[in-house]
Amino acid sequence: MANALYRKYRPQVFSDVYGQDHIVTTLKNQIKHDRVTHAYLFTGSRGTGKTTCAKIFARAINCLDPVDGSPCGKCECCKALSQSNNIDVLEIDAASNNGVDDAREIREKVKYTPVYGRYKVYIIDEVHMLSGAAFNALLKTLEEPPAHAVFILATTEVHKLPATILSRCMRFDFRLVGVDELAAGLERVLKSEGKKYEEEAVRYIARAGEGSVRDMLSIADICVNCSDGKLTLSDVLKVTGNADRGTVRALFHAIKDADLKSVFSLIDDMAGSGKSMSLIAKELTRYVRDLLVVKTGNTRIIVDTEENIALMKEDVKTCEVDFLAALVGILGEADSTLRYSVSPRIALETVCLKAAKLVSADYTALERRVAKLEGGGVPVSVRAEPVAKPAAKPAESAANSDEPKDALKVWGRLVTYMRTSKEMRLYALLGAHSDVEIDGGRLIVHANDDNYLQFSEPEAESAMQRGLDELGEGLKIVVEKRARVDNDRMIDKIKSMMGGVELEVKRKR
Repeated sequence: MANALYRKYRPQVFSDVYGQDHIVTTLKNQIKHDRVTHAYLFTGSRGTGKTTCAKIFARAINCLDPVDGSPCGKCECCKALSQSNNIDVLEIDAASNNGVDDAREIREKVKYTPVYGRYKVYIIDEVHMLSGAAFNALLKTLEEPPAHAVFILATTEVHKLPATILSRCMRFDFRLVGVDELAAGLERVLKSEGKKYEEEAVRYIARAGEGSVRDMLSIADICVNCSDGKLTLSDVLKVTGNADRGTVRALFHAIKDADLKSVFSLIDDMAGSGKSMSLIAKELTRYVRDLLVVKTGNTRIIVDTEENIALMKEDVKTCEVDFLAALVGILGEADSTLRYSVSPRIALETVCLKAAKLVSADYTALERRVAKLEGGGVPVSVRAEPVAKPAAKPAESAANSDEPKDALKVWGRLVTYMRTSKEMRLYALLGAHSDVEIDGGRLIVHANDDNYLQFSEPEAESAMQRGLDELGEGLKIVVEKRARVDNDRMIDKIKSMMGGVELEVKRKR
């Protein structure tokens, strides 16, 4: 029976381990110089090689003739320890053996000497699952084990381990494996399997593995079995449920141009073809992030083809850094929204529409409103080059003018100041608000229940006051909470204005 790829190609020597050179070098040197200690802690994300390295190390310290710190695989010890029924290398799953009795059993058996090699090795996987009592029972053994015993603790959640355990182990942190290393490893596997492939398909699978060798090989296993002949990118997209780069790019343009009709149409097409809404959102967020990187000129860190990078360079010509950063922020919220949504499609549509409205349509509308408030003129696109801060002299002359100040015009200049100062959060907050008035030397912001806390934050008030000062308006910012409307008082006021005419007022019950 054929094994899964991740089992068939599990490394048997240190040189085959993916992307953990800092750990492999240390372990090999310990074997070469006979400095094996009694307890090790391997921690890191799933699929990064913790258990694999533990097994290799367990065989290597017992090998009669190690080769460059790795087990030779030929001596009697190596052959004996490679059997599943050997009793010198014991793997214990702490998730299902987490009680104090299980820990006591280890403590009782650890005193027996190994049968084949020099060391008896206990590999305790997911050790964070042990109960508090089990940790206490194991503690003394970890502190003073027999000379022939070696413990290797593996965990994905090291923060759950007691400090008393951590202090008694030599700790190794396994990092996520880079896309280049994963792709190179997958190419070796596919060549060994005699499977032809497209380079773009291999890189896509490597990226889908998200740093985990096991996840990458599991995805590759399905793709290889789904593919007839050459493994293509189309096969990979079909298996993973992702959208192709062209569709993701089209969705980005629809959001950027506030083309809501196209947003609905593209999501409908992807949903109809069985694409995962969560993966689409992730791909879209990643694409916008890559555009932001391209905009900064740092294409070296982007994992993609030259053709796709060239297309990204074309896309960013009409985009501002602030626009892309705001879009990444909005799309970044989609993951948690989709995870708990009863209708992922509607959730994705909502996020995309919100992005189109807040990042594209509303920004343009705000520019037009600000230009109108400032006395007309051609509105400046948010995607143009950054506008320099307003000169002090014109603002000061406006402040010193004998004409009464117009609160909305002052507010418009303050909104523009926030944009040119890159205060995008306040820019959006101020631009969506217009209930302001000037009373004496005060610019009063009448906030409602929804935005009072945002306006009254010390940082927000300080930034608004700084803006007024730099613009030379000569006003003090004051934030007041808008009072609830008193209907009876309002009716009396209207009656007074109408000369005391009695009004028939219908009130809702």
